[in-house]
Amino acid sequence: MNLVSRLQAKLRSLSHRERLVLLLCAVFLLALAVIRLGAYPALQSYRKSRADIPRRVATLARYRLAAQGEGKVDEAFADAGERLEQMEEGILPGENPAAAGAALQGILKPWAESAGTRLTSMRALAPVQKGEYSEVAVQLDLQTTSEGLVKILTEIPRHSKILKVKKLTVSSGFYGAATVNRREMLVVSIVIAGISDAAAPTRGEGAEE
Repeated sequence: MNLVSRLQAKLRSLSHRERLVLLLCAVFLLALAVIRLGAYPALQSYRKSRADIPRRVATLARYRLAAQGEGKVDEAFADAGERLEQMEEGILPGENPAAAGAALQGILKPWAESAGTRLTSMRALAPVQKGEYSEVAVQLDLQTTSEGLVKILTEIPRHSKILKVKKLTVSSGFYGAATVNRREMLVVSIVIAGISDAAAPTRGEGAEE
């Protein structure tokens, strides 16, 4: 008698209750095998995916911050460019420093020829390179009253162009007995500078000292 026949004979000899218990055991073993072969790998995959969640979230968060940072950098550059355009409206016009110096003299001359002020000389100084720009300066020698000097100094920061006083010397004029009742006149030498976007010439190009 072979093995199969023996098993069949053994099963026939079992009672109905014993057969039911044996069937339940077989079902349990089959279910255990299914869980082992199917559910466990799925559970392991879930655990691995769950462990990767913090890393993935951190990666996405860093990417989001980087993307936001790029936007902020672009926005900052745009704002800086807009501010630069606004500031460059204060640059003196002219394709070269000489033309910018002439424009500066055109601004200053009406101030130096106002009532109570006598302009004795005006001359352009050699331009000086300041980074991407050049500084253009004009020296004014004049005689004026204290009110006239204050008026000139007040006009400088109010002007739409970027102007500044680089040098200022003031001395009192000499008066004799015949002029004792006149208002005191001041002898003033003032250097006023502006900015040009034209490059200053080098010494080899004949820049004035």
